Amino acid sequence: MTSAASSRPDRTTPLTAVAVTGSAIVFLLAAAALLNALAAHIPLPADLRSAAVAAHLGSVMLALPLGISQLVLPKGTFRHRTVGYIWIALMVFTALVSFAIHTINPGGLSPIHLFSVLTLISAPLIVWRARRGQVAQHQRAVLGLMIGGLAIAGLFTFLPGRALGRLVMQLFGLG
Repeated sequence: MTSAASSRPDRTTPLTAVAVTGSAIVFLLAAAALLNALAAHIPLPADLRSAAVAAHLGSVMLALPLGISQLVLPKGTFRHRTVGYIWIALMVFTALVSFAIHTINPGGLSPIHLFSVLTLISAPLIVWRARRGQVAQHQRAVLGLMIGGLAIAGLFTFLPGRALGRLVMQLFGLG
């Protein structure tokens, strides 16, 4: 992208607001639940102690604030491109490692793995569209991945019975 792209005014769309808000809620709930467990010396659920889940959770916790920053800070800058490549790498890593997680369906994949497939399809398209200057299509693909791959998939992790769901319940004194 040229330097002229950075002078273009950014327009916040309703979908951008949904992506930022949903991703921020997921990030803050997960961070609060994990920090509460550590501060209260609550043992982490066994699911969260596996290497695949720890790697998945760690990469998501890095990708969430980076994705939010990409949506709210100026576009077309060196910072935007650099952070964008880091974010894409984190998203691809997160998706790939998710295939080693089988807590919902032991020994197999579950419907939530569809978000991983979405990520692996969307990630190269996001980069390709940005490099070709297809800004509107790039933006739509990023918003789709932020909303589907981070916000919605992230909210599924807080369901009762899931490891993060149990920690959030404990955070609010319900578990």
